Amino acid sequence: MKILLIADVHNKPHGSRSTLLKIKKVTENAEYDLIVFLGDTVHGPSTPNNYEKYLRQVLDLTNGRPFATVFGNHDDECKTTKNEILSVLKSYPNCKTDGRDYILNMHGETLLFLDSGSYYDGDGSFYDVLKPEQIAFAKSQISGKKAILFQHIILPDIMDLIDEYDVKMPNSVKDGKKYYKFKTGIEYTGKLGECPCPPLINTGALDELKDNLKACVFGHDHKNSFETYVKGVKFIQCAGSGSNSYDKFCKSSVKILDTATLETRQIFL
Repeated sequence: MKILLIADVHNKPHGSRSTLLKIKKVTENAEYDLIVFLGDTVHGPSTPNNYEKYLRQVLDLTNGRPFATVFGNHDDECKTTKNEILSVLKSYPNCKTDGRDYILNMHGETLLFLDSGSYYDGDGSFYDVLKPEQIAFAKSQISGKKAILFQHIILPDIMDLIDEYDVKMPNSVKDGKKYYKFKTGIEYTGKLGECPCPPLINTGALDELKDNLKACVFGHDHKNSFETYVKGVKFIQCAGSGSNSYDKFCKSSVKILDTATLETRQIFL
């Protein structure tokens, strides 16, 4: 099975036409069985009164091909609620989204979709965390299987592979006032373009689910396209696809995932 991975379109009133045209070219010409939108499909703060219009502009690019979605932290930063967004999604007959947390069985694959939330309601983290009930749901759904997890914000376990420095080091990337690089001996492909931005609190999701996961796929960190293994599970990070996001710092792209081999092909837009 081949999945077209589209992260962080950030569709909004100004600056989106180029993004939509480039994504349309891929959806019309690439070979794939399913499109997965990895969150922040619309930039909610820029569309407080017309979110649906900008969401439909993106969904219309699917051309009747099956698609599934997860929520990003910016999607519902507007007057449109997640339930209202789900209603728009489900108005498309080719939509496979079935709630905020759900399972999709397709072409012999078990695909797990989780809502990684927006912002943490409390102290200790900026971004939200996976809740115990979400982890319990996921564990019950993928028990005895090898699933692929899709969510917007990367799991905090990635930081076990990253070193932080106060000064520039070889192969490090500057983010804010600090420098970051993969630890010596960590094998990875793709690019570390910024420090990953997971929640600062680890609720143990990967430890609970790793025996039944073969891969995890994330968006959120627009400059990152790396792929590596964390606790035996392949982490596939997708860079932003929207020309509204960080394209002046890095070229926008999408990926196609082969679920049989877990290999990907990055397509620059």
